[in-house]
Amino acid sequence: MNKIMLWVGLGAGLLAQPVLAAPGGYAEGVYADYAAASTQALNFELKTLRVGSTEALRGSTMMELTGAPRYALVTEETGLKLDGARFAPVNLEEIYLDDLDMRAEDFEKAGFPLASGQYRLLEVRATLGKATQTHTAAEFCWSEQGHCVVFDPNIDFLDSVVNNLRERRASGWAPRFELEPVAGIDSLTGSAVKARHCGLADFPNSTAASITWGAYTVWYKSLVGLKVVEKRIGSIRAGVRCDASCRPQPYGYANASSAWAVYPNSVQCDFAHNQGTSGSSAKYVGKSGCAHRFVLGAKFNATAKGVGLGVDVQIDATGGVDQNGGAYRTACAWFN
Repeated sequence: MNKIMLWVGLGAGLLAQPVLAAPGGYAEGVYADYAAASTQALNFELKTLRVGSTEALRGSTMMELTGAPRYALVTEETGLKLDGARFAPVNLEEIYLDDLDMRAEDFEKAGFPLASGQYRLLEVRATLGKATQTHTAAEFCWSEQGHCVVFDPNIDFLDSVVNNLRERRASGWAPRFELEPVAGIDSLTGSAVKARHCGLADFPNSTAASITWGAYTVWYKSLVGLKVVEKRIGSIRAGVRCDASCRPQPYGYANASSAWAVYPNSVQCDFAHNQGTSGSSAKYVGKSGCAHRFVLGAKFNATAKGVGLGVDVQIDATGGVDQNGGAYRTACAWFN
């Protein structure tokens, strides 16, 4: 059977192009991409407080430079989007404390000489709805090596999150629709050989449609580039097909996710799917993902619940969440 593939622009065009690794611009690009992935639920204003050579930081910790976080900005990473943005009380078991304790000399041990680097101390004004919070972050750049990184103690693994989003976008990752045209209908012009046929309410010239969220990998790195968490997020497909009697038949799958972490970080993964029908309508839903936490106790439980068109997969999570999937709901009908 002929099939039509359609890429779905669920945030695929939101992320800005990666900013060149040069002092005085990298951080702006990182925060802009983070805000864009939140579908502009978040807004950031940056103010440079101090500029200098990273050599001047020798002997200092990141906590001495930025201070300890007074709140946390939390989101859930879903494909090309950051969902559920919220300000939350600081939980020292959630944030990656090793970067707070890191000394400037650790950059040198990782191959970035302090004598050739520059830093900017930044005031970050974060706005979410009517709430605004202000904190301090830092940008570090080595222009000759084409490398920059942002340390924000209030946004867990900020630099890693944005670079994960950028890499998925650059690779062409995006949810996609797959359509199965009605037999005898020209899929390009929509002209029908026979007048009366069964099709989907949202795609009258198709008898089946599905949306697929492909598998992808995310990782979280320390400020000096050490990979401390890696997650392989499973793929999901949700679809509905009209049978020979023009009744809806939901179909799809949910694949498992997996992860590993450097101690004392912890990870947990889970997946689930569910389907239901009511009259001429049907729904399929699937979700898969993982959570990470700085200490033991990460939790990600996916549970199928509900009946009929109320089916869902509920997520109970503790820690930083990466998940994939969603739902597709439609109806079958006769068209002339």
